[in-house]
Amino acid sequence: MTVLAAVLACKVVPAMGRRTLSSVQAQDVKQIIAYGSGKTALKYIAFSALVLVVGLVVAFGRNNWLLGVPLAAVAAVMIVWHINGLLTAEPLLLLSPAGLRLNLDGYVFLDIPWREVEGISSLDLAFEVLKKRWYDFSGDRPGYSLGKDQYRDVTALQVSEPFADKTVLPLWRAVNRNSRGLKRFGIGMATFMPAQNATASRLSNIFPTQDGKRFVTLPHSVLSVSRDRLRAEIEARWHAFGEKTATG
Repeated sequence: MTVLAAVLACKVVPAMGRRTLSSVQAQDVKQIIAYGSGKTALKYIAFSALVLVVGLVVAFGRNNWLLGVPLAAVAAVMIVWHINGLLTAEPLLLLSPAGLRLNLDGYVFLDIPWREVEGISSLDLAFEVLKKRWYDFSGDRPGYSLGKDQYRDVTALQVSEPFADKTVLPLWRAVNRNSRGLKRFGIGMATFMPAQNATASRLSNIFPTQDGKRFVTLPHSVLSVSRDRLRAEIEARWHAFGEKTATG
């Protein structure tokens, strides 16, 4: 699946109902903020609709039914899937005084209390993507090559090794089990995260290990929020609830 930036609204969820979060409310650490509900699917719906049109043009305009019909059928399925996500999916990330809740695949959720966060930093995540070459000089036709892409300056929460082993790894296994069944069509962070390479799990970019440290990453481009804004919201709550709980 082509990975595009998710289009979604950043919302505040007060105790009673929701309202739009303004750019000057980051200091209210008791607010519950939701990033990336089913609206994350909006841009994917637009892309799939474009593929559907291309498939129909190929089938009816070029009379290439073997290519056009399957292409249009796959696009139609993707549109239905993402419309379902638009209407029903849980937020990808929730921030609250209690901690973070990360929606991994629509069925599996990770709860991280602020006291379990040991530090906040930024990481660059590299992954492989299939890129089209418009000219293949050896065969004089378009071809494909394997290239590198990145999420840059991703907000990363460092967690302890015991917490990662006890809490994160079992959920990782649950997501991998879901990916082989009907639940693979759920909407969560893993849905929009590419793997580091063709053999790696998509979760390898959500839960990387670097320099022997365990991290949980929150790509702002997937959550459709600025890097600085996301980090400010997280750091404000960590300082207010995490450090106080750890030392209190």
